[in-house]
Amino acid sequence: MAPRSGLIPLRKIFVLIAVLSLVAVACSSAGSGVVGTVGDTEITEADLGELFESETLPIDESLREAIFALLAREVLLQGLDADFGLALDQEESEVVYLDLVAQMEQNNMTPEQFLGLPDASLGMVRFNADIGVIRRQAIEGLIQQQETLEAFFSDPGAYTTVCVRHLLMETVEEAEDALARLEGGESLAELAVDSLDTGTPEGDLGCSLASRYVPEFAQAALEAEVGVFVGPVETQFGVHVIVVDERTAPTEQEIIADPQAFLTDTDMNVLWGDWFNETLRLAEVTLDEKYGFWSAVGIIPPDRPDLVPTDQ
Repeated sequence: MAPRSGLIPLRKIFVLIAVLSLVAVACSSAGSGVVGTVGDTEITEADLGELFESETLPIDESLREAIFALLAREVLLQGLDADFGLALDQEESEVVYLDLVAQMEQNNMTPEQFLGLPDASLGMVRFNADIGVIRRQAIEGLIQQQETLEAFFSDPGAYTTVCVRHLLMETVEEAEDALARLEGGESLAELAVDSLDTGTPEGDLGCSLASRYVPEFAQAALEAEVGVFVGPVETQFGVHVIVVDERTAPTEQEIIADPQAFLTDTDMNVLWGDWFNETLRLAEVTLDEKYGFWSAVGIIPPDRPDLVPTDQ
């Protein structure tokens, strides 16, 4: 599969609770202090320093967010291994990183401008590349699980594409009359001049997932014999006569081979979000107390231990 290279800004991924502090931390690449650990893996000040241009930063919201991001990335990497037997696809991550850098250079932007993050370095761009690839790998791992496939295929409208033409009438009687004329040999395009749907010339709605229509229309489009006019179909918009010109649905094998070709953005966001949140919730993470307290939604400042969730 060709790698996806969408930009995923740090602030768009992680949500945390943070309060400004006046303490400063060394963030140079020479730093060796341990910021926190995920299992047996240490995240150091050197790792943190790679995300920023400055060598010294205050322990503030931005720094806590970056610490959380680094710890979360390691949690997700370990989750990939534990749940799917996968390691980060380094080659794909490099391709995505180079694509992001090319976009940045093409627009004559610094990493800070490109990501919209103060003091961001190329290391922050690379971080974004890693997260994008982790997301893709997790979704592909999840879709291969039987329970995910069963849930997906439980709603035919979510994966069945229908190519539909229709007439929209005000009353059932008008729809029945139009249906009789169609069955008598008149064309739908000719009758479309009397349709209430003036936004679709000749009544052609094109091809889309059945679930994108209102339920009554979607059900009719899923059940109608291909090429046969059916109706009346009553919806909130009026009364329809429809004909399905084509109906296609992927197999389990096709979904597994290329989930992003069949899953909607909503489908993928739900899969990713559920796995992401649960993986962070179950993670064993320790954090140097001067930075605060780890939680699955962000780093909590050291002066607010009362905000630490009780289930951690």
